[in-house]
Amino acid sequence: MHDLKVIVVGAGIGGRRRIRVPPNSVRLSRSWGVDFEAIPKETSLGNRFVDWHGNHLLDCPFDDVQDRYGAPYYFIHRADLIDALVSAVKRSPRIILRMGTPVASTAIKSAARPSITGSSISPIDTGDVAYRILVPTASLLASPDPHIPLPRHAVGYPLRNGTLYNIIIDVTHTTDLGAPLESDEWRSDADNACLVERFKDWCPAVRELCALTGRYLKWKLADFKELERWVEEREGRVALLGDACHPMMPYLAQGAAQATEDAAALAAALRMYDDIPTALKAYEAQRKPRSAYIAYNTRVLQNWLHLYDGEEQRRRDELMKHDNSENPIFWGFSERKDWLFGHDSANLKLSQPIPLPPSMPPTESSVYLN
Repeated sequence: MHDLKVIVVGAGIGGRRRIRVPPNSVRLSRSWGVDFEAIPKETSLGNRFVDWHGNHLLDCPFDDVQDRYGAPYYFIHRADLIDALVSAVKRSPRIILRMGTPVASTAIKSAARPSITGSSISPIDTGDVAYRILVPTASLLASPDPHIPLPRHAVGYPLRNGTLYNIIIDVTHTTDLGAPLESDEWRSDADNACLVERFKDWCPAVRELCALTGRYLKWKLADFKELERWVEEREGRVALLGDACHPMMPYLAQGAAQATEDAAALAAALRMYDDIPTALKAYEAQRKPRSAYIAYNTRVLQNWLHLYDGEEQRRRDELMKHDNSENPIFWGFSERKDWLFGHDSANLKLSQPIPLPPSMPPTESSVYLN
């Protein structure tokens, strides 16, 4: 299909502020002219899992991702990635970029979504809160014990050529589990007094990190049930992508990458088919199973990462030692990791379904959004 006029509303990179950009996303972005060499960034060497006592549980190395999947795994500040995307857009004479234009938002809080789904769908409180912290690396290195342990569930990685360190501490709460979230409930801004009090019983290194923090953001994590459709039914000329149709928990670091994959698959469908409704339906059929699988497994991982010490935690730690489908860490099973990072949504046979690998096993006390 040629000479189409396409309006893209939004462009939030899956709603993430600091972004992990895995190989399945880097490959696509490079093909669109995004210059990663010009972006201040860090390269991930893998994921290391330790328990809140500091005991080493599992390493998932990423040192082979360039050779295995054709692209590295980057840590990038969202603002820097958006700048690179804008630069790529401005180099194209066929794209008009308009800022500040009144449109309906198409993020997880999308006002346009009801016109496509046929009903209003409110994001649901998942029971988790993320403390999002950014500190200068120099402050950490000045510490007499400059390392960041990962008790219970904390994630840390460097940004902007190592000058900043990003920390996300995820905590489960149950007060509002399953309740709809209002627009003013998504995030709150606070100083470190609250943070220091909240984590006063954690290990010394995390307490020190909290003391180094200035103001930080506290986010409630939300998602919603899988949508019945992504494409407007009456004329079939409007489609959703990204968080507007498949929000997911952050535990696989795939939210922005899946929005990128959506864009590539949508472009492939528009090239392949002669009419827009057929192209959009093919896009939906191709993307829904993969995004739903990933979103579901973020919920499974949510439960495995937030276990209290005890029998189920000891079972998890044992299962993590084995590279098979019973490993409760997604990347701990090579087949799942290859399926995630090796996927190329720009070069698919849209008439054929994507095979799905075995999901992670559930915990015995898991609660999922069905």
